[in-house]
Amino acid sequence: MHDDPELAQARNFLNERRQHAHMLMRRRESTQSPSGPPIPGLDAELAAVRRQIEQLYTRFPALRADAAPRPI
Repeated sequence: MHDDPELAQARNFLNERRQHAHMLMRRRESTQSPSGPPIPGLDAELAAVRRQIEQLYTRFPALRADAAPRPI
């Protein structure tokens, strides 16, 4: 069975957003010292990506069913 085009596009965008979130988390871990201040903009960008992921899940519930539990 084939996805409808919107769901297929949403799935691709979701995968891209997940990859971007993981890249941001790695960058934050590698550049931020535990005692230092947060990196300006990095946490805000990560929060925006997380919101986009949640919006995709809200609009396309089938994406959530496809997703294995992954902390982001």
